[in-house]
Amino acid sequence: MLMDALRRRGIDFALFRHEAHAGIAAAVYGRLSGSVGVVVTTLGPGASNLLLPIANSHLDCDPLLAISAQIPARLPASHTHQRLPLTDIFRPITKFTSSVTPTNCRRVVREAIKSSTTGPPGPSYLTLSAEDANAVVAEESAAVASNHPTFGPLLDARVAASTVRELLSKSERPLVIVGLGANASSALPLRSWLTLWSLPYAVTAKVKGIVNERSIGFVGVVGGMAMDDVMRDAIRNADLVIGFGLDPVEVDQTWHAETPIHWILEAPLATGRLPEERLIACSHHDLLAELNRQDVPRMWTDSFSEFRARRWPGQVVPESTDESPAIDPMAMISALDSSVPAETIVVTDVGSHKYLFGQFWRSQVPETFLVSNGLSAMGYGLPAAIGAKLARPDSPVLLAIGDGGFAMTSSELETAVRLKVPVVAIVLADRSYSLIRMAQESRGLPNFGVDFGTLDTVATAEACGMQAKRAHSVEELTSAIKAALEASKSLVVEAPVSVASYRGIV
Repeated sequence: MLMDALRRRGIDFALFRHEAHAGIAAAVYGRLSGSVGVVVTTLGPGASNLLLPIANSHLDCDPLLAISAQIPARLPASHTHQRLPLTDIFRPITKFTSSVTPTNCRRVVREAIKSSTTGPPGPSYLTLSAEDANAVVAEESAAVASNHPTFGPLLDARVAASTVRELLSKSERPLVIVGLGANASSALPLRSWLTLWSLPYAVTAKVKGIVNERSIGFVGVVGGMAMDDVMRDAIRNADLVIGFGLDPVEVDQTWHAETPIHWILEAPLATGRLPEERLIACSHHDLLAELNRQDVPRMWTDSFSEFRARRWPGQVVPESTDESPAIDPMAMISALDSSVPAETIVVTDVGSHKYLFGQFWRSQVPETFLVSNGLSAMGYGLPAAIGAKLARPDSPVLLAIGDGGFAMTSSELETAVRLKVPVVAIVLADRSYSLIRMAQESRGLPNFGVDFGTLDTVATAEACGMQAKRAHSVEELTSAIKAALEASKSLVVEAPVSVASYRGIV
């Protein structure tokens, strides 16, 4: 009945092959559309498969409304077939959870949408039984409560600006780190402030593009991307760290707890926590407007040029695969970065390639880099790319995915074809879960349980109705990708890479 109601109201419905993939696509759609993405599943196993996208939305702050079926309340408690305590399961990792009934449906749906889109964005979850879906609405008044804490009163912008100004005036080596709590709408005033005051800055992966990563003040990407030891050294070099929207959910080391960070936040962190010390709670928009009206408190010497230089690794000669010479992923990223339009939305799945794209892809436009970083969920890439193209059909979308992630999600290529969503994908094929393999090597352990056989990427893509090819050089790959993006046509390109390409970088 719910699906039929959606049809009758003219609401678009995109059928995916797997519930988890549908949820990821919906969350990305919500992030890029500025609204909320909605995923609908059946009960039992369908609802259980929502755990991945809901968890990812929870830690990556994507606005998602998940709705699943549930056993009708009138059935006896002994009827346990497909019965799970779904609201109890999802309540700890959602901002709002409820069962929809004829007496609360309007209010709980509105509250679910409001909770998902109020800072920080995140997931809400509703159940709806077939019995209630067929019932007549009889609304009653009753309070509904969010699962998520909110801020108290925010600081006046002038007070917050005075605090920030005083901190910076006493600092010799300040560093501003921008995190996922910073909204894309703040990009222009944020860039203006950092430029006018000549402040060095870094970002986390989720907000790549909110500042121009080709500008002189950019130091690098923090929070576990490639060359992370260099970036941690840069943070230790600073005598003042300002976290503008910074959220530790993206940081896989503990420096966020060991460094005296001054947190500039306008909403709680992803998990609802608040910093215990040095919190400046204020509107980012109002604070930046105030700071941009003020004179620079002092001049700073460039204390981060050493780290900018060290962030770029030396040349690594990749090994050959069994079939063909391996492609150097660093050379590939550099060539593509210089060739595709700045507004291209780059989506990366989780794997060794994520660390390289996260650090070395020089994003210039807000909301053009998508990655699962709070949860770091493998299998995110392809459904996220489809969701991005559905939300922004006029923007080129480029997906980077490993052969492991591709094997997990490749059936959704048929979804992209059926929905007429052109997605261009690079499959970096090393036939290994290389992150785990390198972790084994670093501990002196033998290579065990991480390598797999060859999957014919080209044949798989073609079986799903998509054009595909295997690249033998960076030039061949770049030319094919550029042509596909310009023509707005789907293409899958396999790029053979070797684990050696990642050593010393990831």
